Amino acid sequence: MTSTKLNKITQGLKLALVVGATFSSQQLIAQENAGATASEDVETIQVRGLRASQVANLSNKRFADGVVDSITADDIGKLPDVTIADSLQRIPGVQIRRSSGEGATVNIRGMAQVGTMLNGEEFLSAGAITTSQPDFTDIPSALVGGMDVRKSAEADVLSNGISGSIDLKTRRPFDLEEGLTFASSAEFNRGSYTEENDGRFTAFAGYNTDKFGVVVSASYDESTLANYRYGLMHEGWAFFGAEGPAVDEGVGCRWGCKSEDTKVDVNGDGDYNDMYLHGVDFGNVSRRSLRERTGLSTTIQAQLTDTMRLTADVFYTKLDDVDHQYGLIADNAWSDYLWMEPLNAELRGTGASTGLDAYVATQMTLNAPRVNAYTEAQTNDRESLNINLELDFEITDKLSGSFRYLRGDAERSHTENVAQSYLTDGSAHNLNRRTEDVFEPVNVNGYSGRIPLGYDVSGDHPTLSFPTIDGEAFGSNLERYNMVSTYSENNFTEKGDLNVLRFDGKYDFDYGDLTTVKFGVRGSKREVERDTYILLAPFSGINGATGLEETQYVMWKDIGEAAIDTNGDGQRSTTGGDISLGQPNRLVNFDPSWIIQSSDFGPVNSGSFYFVNPEMMEDNIAFQNAFYPGNIKATNPNDSYKVEEDNISAYVRADFSGDNYRANVGLKYLKMDLTVRQNELGDAICILCAGGSADAGDIITEKSYDYILPSVNFAVDLSDDLILRGAYGENVSRLDLGRLGRGLSVGRSRAGDRADDLGVSPDLQVAIQGSLNGNPNLKPWSSTNFDLGLEWYFTESALLSVNAFNMKIDSFIVSGNSMMGLPDEDGVIRRQVSVTGEQNGQGGSIDGLEFSYHQAFDFLPDLWQGLGVSANYTYAPSDSGNVDFYGAPLPMVDNSERSANLVLWYEHNGLQLRLAGNYRSERLAAMNATGGNVGTPGNDLPLWTEATTYLDFSASYDINENFSVYGGVSNITEEYESNYLQWSDFTLSQNIYERRLTLGIRGRL
Repeated sequence: MTSTKLNKITQGLKLALVVGATFSSQQLIAQENAGATASEDVETIQVRGLRASQVANLSNKRFADGVVDSITADDIGKLPDVTIADSLQRIPGVQIRRSSGEGATVNIRGMAQVGTMLNGEEFLSAGAITTSQPDFTDIPSALVGGMDVRKSAEADVLSNGISGSIDLKTRRPFDLEEGLTFASSAEFNRGSYTEENDGRFTAFAGYNTDKFGVVVSASYDESTLANYRYGLMHEGWAFFGAEGPAVDEGVGCRWGCKSEDTKVDVNGDGDYNDMYLHGVDFGNVSRRSLRERTGLSTTIQAQLTDTMRLTADVFYTKLDDVDHQYGLIADNAWSDYLWMEPLNAELRGTGASTGLDAYVATQMTLNAPRVNAYTEAQTNDRESLNINLELDFEITDKLSGSFRYLRGDAERSHTENVAQSYLTDGSAHNLNRRTEDVFEPVNVNGYSGRIPLGYDVSGDHPTLSFPTIDGEAFGSNLERYNMVSTYSENNFTEKGDLNVLRFDGKYDFDYGDLTTVKFGVRGSKREVERDTYILLAPFSGINGATGLEETQYVMWKDIGEAAIDTNGDGQRSTTGGDISLGQPNRLVNFDPSWIIQSSDFGPVNSGSFYFVNPEMMEDNIAFQNAFYPGNIKATNPNDSYKVEEDNISAYVRADFSGDNYRANVGLKYLKMDLTVRQNELGDAICILCAGGSADAGDIITEKSYDYILPSVNFAVDLSDDLILRGAYGENVSRLDLGRLGRGLSVGRSRAGDRADDLGVSPDLQVAIQGSLNGNPNLKPWSSTNFDLGLEWYFTESALLSVNAFNMKIDSFIVSGNSMMGLPDEDGVIRRQVSVTGEQNGQGGSIDGLEFSYHQAFDFLPDLWQGLGVSANYTYAPSDSGNVDFYGAPLPMVDNSERSANLVLWYEHNGLQLRLAGNYRSERLAAMNATGGNVGTPGNDLPLWTEATTYLDFSASYDINENFSVYGGVSNITEEYESNYLQWSDFTLSQNIYERRLTLGIRGRL
């Protein structure tokens, strides 16, 4: 992370802390001089322990103005689970996704369009600068004292989610007992696969004098997390190869082959209506995430007068995340799409959109033209600072209000750096290098020809088996390895800032059922800018046609490619006679610190292999310059953009209360103005590159939207402990800003076997796909939501409830495919390829039921009184309007139809035990996951993620009032995610997570 990147946020943080410290000292002096003065009593609620936490959660839900579920920390700095997202998944209707095994992103009721708030107002998170889905990876859980999940709309509450919003709540000093409060913890963590010793440290200090208070929370942790990856590396590049018109690629005649005829009967069944599922690359990859997370939260509260209170908050987070990946990958060199030979092909039926019979094999031989030892290093640094100033005041005993200003700044930087070390020599896909004296395969010491590998997805994990060649275990000889290609792409920086100013008023009535009228106005401005870039290295040489030296800039530094037309024939082609760029980079000649040998591939181990050390690749510019000096950052204009969003809203809300009911009715007006700056693509600025175009100017699109958003919430006391609760509301949520700002990107690969048909050199990079990544005309998400439920509070620590909900989504964002002519690397359009893009589609709905049961078994005798349970189940079927291979309807992406949680806990004499399980049924990960039209009449295979069940255990023991020891095990069973394409036995890929052990000590004074 550069110093200039840190400067803005760091200066803001320092200023906030200096002002806070000055203000604190002045207040302390004033308190000492003035002594104790009479003031309004402030209720303080101290929650400690599992039972007390459950009582607080149920109390929040029971007396909430809408449909709300809560999570309360059971001690200072101690949420029930390891991460914020892991705790949120215990709430009915909440589903999460994981990043390296840790809970990260959150859905509510199947929708990712979830609002996020901090202490009741919007904040800017570095994990979600451009997206609408919350990502809490960078926020330490120790900074949060509780969370409310709001599932119904209220006029005075920020409406920035479709299915609901999440309100993170930090601790406020006036919520503490008077005097000083200190708490801290230190813990040890270790993973079952990584076997690295990690640590986490937290500290909390609070001071409350009734008139003045200050709180400081800090957290720091380091972790090394395992996340192995098996199967297809590019999930969007699984294909059906069809019979009929012959695909002019392939080997042998098992999968489609070259033929003088125009038709091929692959399986010899007498017809030409069969198709076969295959992909482009398969591998076993070891991945580790190294995370360093820092958090700081400070709050100052001052009772300025009997009728005026000032609150100031500073919330700072920082995450440095490095991902190391390495593994052996076998692929088709992005040219031979029929390289897989089935061993147990099975007919799976006829496609609804294709009319062809589908054959799928779970065991096959990969006739791989290329096998490479792949290494990648990614960095993902995040930093955010949010400052809040709030003044609450009373004008009369009936009229009160507040002014609030919030400023948020967030930055995120990401780099990707790749090294491909071939074990094959390159001859199988005609990749050669040329000097003035030599024309030879790019890796002359590598294995020649195609490598037959066994690939099997019929077991627990996809497995690759490698042959023994000439008595040598495949990959065991370092002499075989040559770093043929290296590049750095998909690098970006994102910056966002947020300003919010709002006024809220309240007038209390003391007659009739009308108790309160609330009103307010709010204005906000959010600016987000993304700059995406690639690294280009200069290559110079004499152009054979002009006799002059020229320089070309290259991203894919591949020693089998040519940068200069050295023979003057008008093409850059090593095969055609041009001198290739670069020199062999044999790993045997590397400094020993630059290579590693590893057999660490998790539960599947296919051998020991050599790789470029990913630690040496964390600095992408330094690594690229070490082999190809002079790299420059070149902005990728099709993925760079700026979006400004200005919102103005006003609301009025009336609260009613009678003998047996509570209700509120509100109306909100929202005006949303969007300005989207995209880039017009100019001339190419590089060769052998992705997205290498000049920025030819700006394309400005302005949009304005107006909404009237009604909301109704009510709760009827059917008896002293039985509540009927209902809600109606209309919601609006912003789109992911990338969906508005991005442009057209063209995917290219080496022509290879396509060269003859296209009349080009095999070395030319030709268009194979396109993506319209952004559409500024997409409308914001909007919905109409209904809730109706029964809640039975049969003790203060017990609840049995059922809630029905319906969400009518006005318009889904859908992907569409079309055929477009896209230019090859030389600017010539030679054919049409598949292009995907997003547009507003028809609406849909999600209906569901949520069941909850919570109880502390206080009625049991003696030791058994400490038992308790929390359980919930959600049923939420959905229909996206899309269909699968057979024409069956598909649900919404990332929505599990069924999810459940079960928590068993025990608390007695300082001992706390907790066993928690979370279940998600299968979910649709992506629609239309097949990638392209290589012999493919249809493109309608859904990618699914199998059902998962995660088990966690934690325990703690209070040694005395001041000290506790604790421990836990997360992901006890080493659960993992498995993805399949249409058929559950055809595993496409897997993400393998580890079990984590925690031991720690906590102190409190």
